[in-house]
Amino acid sequence: MLRAIGFLSRFIFIAALMILVLGVPGLAAAQTPDGSQNPPADPSADPWAGPTAASSKDQEPAQEQSQEEAQSASPEQAPSHSNIAVENWVEPKPGWLYVLDSKPESGGPGGRVWLVDPETGKMMGSIRTGDNPDFALSPDGSRLYVASITEGNSSELAAIDTVKGAVLQLRMIEDREVGDALPAFSTMAVSGDGLVLRILRDTPKSPDADSFLLATFDTRTNSFLRRGVHLGNCGPGRFISYPNASQFDIFCPRTNRIRLIRVDAGSRELQNLDVVLPWERRIGVAAAIEASSGQQIAVIRGDGAVFVMDVSTQEFFQTSAHAGSPNRVLPGAWPTSPDGSRVYLGHNSGYDRLYDNRCYLDYGRPPNLRPDNATADEFRVLDTRTWRKVSTIRLKLPFWSAVLGDEGKILYAMAPQKHSIAVIDVVKKRQIRTLKVGGAPTLALIAP
Repeated sequence: MLRAIGFLSRFIFIAALMILVLGVPGLAAAQTPDGSQNPPADPSADPWAGPTAASSKDQEPAQEQSQEEAQSASPEQAPSHSNIAVENWVEPKPGWLYVLDSKPESGGPGGRVWLVDPETGKMMGSIRTGDNPDFALSPDGSRLYVASITEGNSSELAAIDTVKGAVLQLRMIEDREVGDALPAFSTMAVSGDGLVLRILRDTPKSPDADSFLLATFDTRTNSFLRRGVHLGNCGPGRFISYPNASQFDIFCPRTNRIRLIRVDAGSRELQNLDVVLPWERRIGVAAAIEASSGQQIAVIRGDGAVFVMDVSTQEFFQTSAHAGSPNRVLPGAWPTSPDGSRVYLGHNSGYDRLYDNRCYLDYGRPPNLRPDNATADEFRVLDTRTWRKVSTIRLKLPFWSAVLGDEGKILYAMAPQKHSIAVIDVVKKRQIRTLKVGGAPTLALIAP
C-alpha cells in the first residue's frame, strides 16, 4: 500500500512538472499584472520560429515591394557641404540662355551654369557646380533645377529661384546617371504641368547588370517620392514627351526600345509598355518627336530615315525621308520650331569613318560615350508634315547641340570645342555671330 502511494505521488509530481514546462492546450489565457488576459500564443507570431510555407509566400510580395521602394527612394537630407552655389545673378529676361558648361576650366574640377544675354553676349549670372552637372527648367521659368556630383555615386540637387538667384532647397540623390564625356542631352526633365521633376538613375543589380530607374521629385513639397519608375537596362535614356506628371515617353538606347509610361500621383506604374524598334541597334536613333495630338511618335534614325509610330497600335510606317549615310545624324538635343512644323537636325557630312559603324553600337553602352569628334557641321531642316528636307544651314564651326529662341527665328548652336555659341538666323539661313561662353558650352535652355 505504501509502495502504491509513493508511486502515485511521483506520477502526480511528474505530471505537474510537465504541465508547468509544456503547458496544456485549451487552458485559459494567463493573466497580466493588471488582471487582464493575454490571448493564447500564436505560433506564427513567434519571432524565433521559422515561417510556415504559407506565411513565407504571403510575405514575399511585401518584402519585394519594400526592397524596390528602398532602391527607388532617395535620401531627403540636405548635403552637409554643397558644390552648387549662385555666385552672381541678374533676373533673366525672356530669351536669355541658361548654358551648361561641363568643363569651364581646362583640366579643372566642377562645372558651371552660365546665364547669357545673347543680344549683348554678356554673362549675366553664374552658378558653380560639382562635376558632371545637369539641369532642367520649369515650364514657367521660375525654377531651375541643377544636379552635380558631390562624391562617389552621390549627387546633390538644387532648386533655384531664377528671379532672385537663390538656392531654395538642396537634396541628395544616389546613383544619378552620368557619362564619362560631354552630355548629348539632359537626363532630367520637368513635366509639362510643372508638378514633377524626374531624374535618371543607374542602380546596378550586380557589377555586370545595370538597372535604370527614374527618381521622382515633387516640386510642390521639394521632396523625392518613395517610388521610382523602372526602365530595365535602358542606358542613358531620353525623354520624348512629358506633357504632365502622370504621362511620359522615353527612348532607351541600350535596349533599342521606346517606353510608354503612365503613373499615378504616387508614381506607381499603371502602364510601362516597351516597344521594340524594327531595325538594328547599330542604325540608332538621333531624335524622337511626339506629335501635338499625342497619337504619333516620329523617330529619326542615325542614317536620316524617319519612321512614324502609331502610339495606339505600336505599328511603324516609313515616311518620305529615306536612309542616307550611316551615323550622320548624331544623338543629341535637336530642336523643333514652336509650332512643331520644323525640326533642326545636327548633321555631319564628313563624319569620321572610324565611328561610322560603331557610333550607335557603342552609344548607350558603358561608358556611354558620344565621341568628342562626333560633332555636326550643318543643320538639315525637315518639314515634319511631309518629312522632306526644306533647307540646309552650314556653320563655320563644329557644334554639339542646339536650341531655338526668339519665337523660332534664331538658332543657338553649342560649340564646346571652340568655347563658343554660334548664333544662326533661321530666315536668312546663315550664322550671324559667335558668342564666347565659358570653357565647353554643351547644352542650353531658353528662359520663357
